[in-house]
Amino acid sequence: MDAYIATNYDVLKFIEHGGRCRPAMDYVPGELLLYRLKRCPEIEKPLLMDWLKQLLCQLEQFHRCRNNESYRYLNPYSVLVTQEDRLFLLDLEAESNEFVLRNLQKRAMRNHFVKPIVNMRDNSRITLDLYGYGKTIQFILANANVEPSLTKREENRLEKIIDKCLCENQKKQYENLSQIKKELPSGQERNVEIPKKWGIALAAAAGLLTMFLVFPKGGKADGTQQLQEYADGYKGVRSETQKKQENNEGGVKKSSGHGEELSNAGQKGLGNPEGRENAPDGMEKAAGSIDALQEFMLRNTSQDNWEIIEQGETLKRELLRYLAAAYDREEMKEKAKEAYEELCRTEVQEELLETAYLRRIALEMEQNQETALQTGKEAMQALPDSQPLAVKYLEILKGREGMTKEECQKEMETVLEQFPALKSSKTCQELEQAYDLKGEKENEEKSMPDGN
Repeated sequence: MDAYIATNYDVLKFIEHGGRCRPAMDYVPGELLLYRLKRCPEIEKPLLMDWLKQLLCQLEQFHRCRNNESYRYLNPYSVLVTQEDRLFLLDLEAESNEFVLRNLQKRAMRNHFVKPIVNMRDNSRITLDLYGYGKTIQFILANANVEPSLTKREENRLEKIIDKCLCENQKKQYENLSQIKKELPSGQERNVEIPKKWGIALAAAAGLLTMFLVFPKGGKADGTQQLQEYADGYKGVRSETQKKQENNEGGVKKSSGHGEELSNAGQKGLGNPEGRENAPDGMEKAAGSIDALQEFMLRNTSQDNWEIIEQGETLKRELLRYLAAAYDREEMKEKAKEAYEELCRTEVQEELLETAYLRRIALEMEQNQETALQTGKEAMQALPDSQPLAVKYLEILKGREGMTKEECQKEMETVLEQFPALKSSKTCQELEQAYDLKGEKENEEKSMPDGN
């Protein structure tokens, strides 16, 4: 371990008195969070959780003292760690701390720690500071060796917090910082040791499930393009933290399993024979998850019950993904449609939710166009930025019978307002031709008086 070298920095301090908070400045010795983790990546789990709470408290006090102004540039360069492991935000208005803003001019720093402003609504204190908080948690987890290691539940809860902090859909973001505080894990949980006999039995059961998923009926992979995309989606869904861990060079030990949403068997994808090579790891994880639930049930405390709920919900989603794909392969369309419908209510990964909606709509279009239309509207409301769902919605309109020209035009305008690039798509042109919308528009333009 390198020697501790303290440097003085201008920091912000907040004084609470009589229910009010006022700011104060101080000149405090310590080292920046970036260098603290580089020098000493080892960190005890209770201290890690305390750091995350301290950062939240600092942001909340800043908002209160600065008229809801955003701190804006929360990152490992703007957080000071004292020798007593207290965290302070640097005073970015101090000349001595100009280096923070200079570092943020570097492309790598801006791309990772500064939220891109897509529209004016993004420029809010909660949005900008949530982004910085989520990115800073990612950095800490990717560069720290936590002892004892985080439990699966703690990893899941931290990843949910990160996802909601970085989410671009404001409806799914936190509304205030106190919501994060309620969801932060306590750091008091311990990993459950799984009895070997249960692990072997459950691994065998998981193995049968994996073999069923890897080899479809008749030993041939399903050729459905959307189903293959659904399978490929499993391989691609990983948090940015996990990618950073995999690409991180040097001798720093990486956090174990942070950000891992699916078992290795699931990540390999359905219908992929290569999944056989990693099947044992997936079986061990499946066995461990199920047996851990039994351990929690036997202890029967409130904390263990919440553990069961959170891990059970995760397992439920994974099983639904498998069931939906397997029913689909066997052309059990009603069962597949029911599984996709349930998955659309419970899926938390936007990429997989989008694919579930696409496949569900495709099945409904074969049976009932009105049902497909309602599902399409529901999907576009849930994922308003999804262009593939917008294209699918235009396909529903094209196949719908009994729709008037006015109804078609209104629906198309709603879609094209959000996705103007689809104006030149084949589906859109076919709709215009079928309802003579293009000709009607040209006639309206010709009938308009000449401005000259």
